Amino acid sequence: MARSAKRWTMAAAAAGLALLAVTPAAAQENDLGGFFIEVPVGLTMPVGEGASAGLYDPSFVVGVNLGYLFSLGGWSAALGPAVDAHYGIGNVEDGFRSHDGGEDDLYLGRLRVIGGARFVVGFGSAFLFMRVGVGVDYVHASWDPPIYDQDNDDSDAAAGLVAGVGMGYMFTDLIGMTFLIDFPVGFHNADDDGDPIDWDDEMVDLETSLAVVFNL
Repeated sequence: MARSAKRWTMAAAAAGLALLAVTPAAAQENDLGGFFIEVPVGLTMPVGEGASAGLYDPSFVVGVNLGYLFSLGGWSAALGPAVDAHYGIGNVEDGFRSHDGGEDDLYLGRLRVIGGARFVVGFGSAFLFMRVGVGVDYVHASWDPPIYDQDNDDSDAAAGLVAGVGMGYMFTDLIGMTFLIDFPVGFHNADDDGDPIDWDDEMVDLETSLAVVFNL
């Protein structure tokens, strides 16, 4: 009996030492705080009823998100400021000019620069996050005849906001991958210049992207 008790005591001591050795590593793995850089690549598409809904189809978008997170609640959550810059190249809708090929002579671009906050909750190496921000939404169009013989471009800068959610996984302490779902909104107003392309309504998009994220 004494010999068995001794074995159990030694096993318990060994387990305790192993737990103490593993705990710092686990805490470090779940540490969500610090500086991050995220590079998303994805698609954006209009979901509102404004003029942009009939102007472009799902389009390529690329960007960079960066910020600093302050750890909360024993490494399981973090909150901090973030800045996003995204650029989309509009894929002009085939029916833009009644299938006359005019879409080949039209270029669309959209740049967003947004500042806001990100909240992250970790589950081991995986994490979920929410983000929201406000900033500038800049849209630009340029074209060649025969779309329109006067002028050759139209642009507008307006207030913009983004609300989004996402999930991710860290493969190492340094690098991981995230999946983002965003709803960017641009509050553009009509003008009276008579150009064929006018950013004349709120632009509401659904944007999905995959990103490589670096925690520094």
